[in-house]
Amino acid sequence: QRLILIANVTFTNYWSVYGQMSHNPERWNKTGTRGGPMMKQKTYTWFDWGIQSDSRNSVVFSFGGFHQISDWGTEEHSANIGFRWKPGSKFNIYVSANYNDTQQNSQWITNLSDPVMQETYGTRYIFGELDQKTLSFSIRLNWIFSPKLSLQAYIQPYISVGSYDRFKELARPGSYDFNIYGEGNSSIFEEGSSYVIQPGSGAAEFSLSNPDFNYKSLRGTVVLRWEYRPGSTLYLVWTQNRSDYANPGSFRFGRDFSDMIKAPGDDIFMLKFTYRFKI
Repeated sequence: QRLILIANVTFTNYWSVYGQMSHNPERWNKTGTRGGPMMKQKTYTWFDWGIQSDSRNSVVFSFGGFHQISDWGTEEHSANIGFRWKPGSKFNIYVSANYNDTQQNSQWITNLSDPVMQETYGTRYIFGELDQKTLSFSIRLNWIFSPKLSLQAYIQPYISVGSYDRFKELARPGSYDFNIYGEGNSSIFEEGSSYVIQPGSGAAEFSLSNPDFNYKSLRGTVVLRWEYRPGSTLYLVWTQNRSDYANPGSFRFGRDFSDMIKAPGDDIFMLKFTYRFKI
């Protein structure tokens, strides 16, 4: 049976603390092979927690984390921090940051048809061990100049890097057993941007594109709202998107952040207005 514990406490100084814990026993995983046979999902436990200061103050901060551990070598740890400044009713800014480090023992990669693989009904369900690091920020600003004129802005830098190794295939349905490439009579070697795999047992070799990634994006939106007459409003919107994929599998914050800033961007300008007729 799944066990869930939740606690939420608010103190007399209006600080608040919350925590959750979930223990998940061994079960069937219906989606792990992406349309193939079920896999066994071993026991895992996760818990998250958070602390927030008095939300009535002009300066509010919060921080917390998420942690998951398992019986099959998968772990996930993340930390987040938030800061809000509201000096008055007309202006506020909120900044948050999140860092996530995941070690995934069996990340699905692809399915390949192979009639030799009778144990899994003529298809090889291929997985790998994934080391993924993700860093993201969010910046929100609200500025009310007057009841008729306001400005809103949102910016989100995002970096996610993943590196794969120990490629393998599901050995049999309803299990968490794998045939690891490079062990036994199988072999694997890197050739350019692909891996060439000989799974053994007389099966034909095949190639697998290197699934490592390094995705960086910077998204921002600015909206100016002007009620130029009662009931009639003009919106001016500017959106910019930047993305970069250089250096897959390698995480270096300074270099990756610089690549994100220098990446070419798409600028989108939109103008919307409404007009209220008197009838």
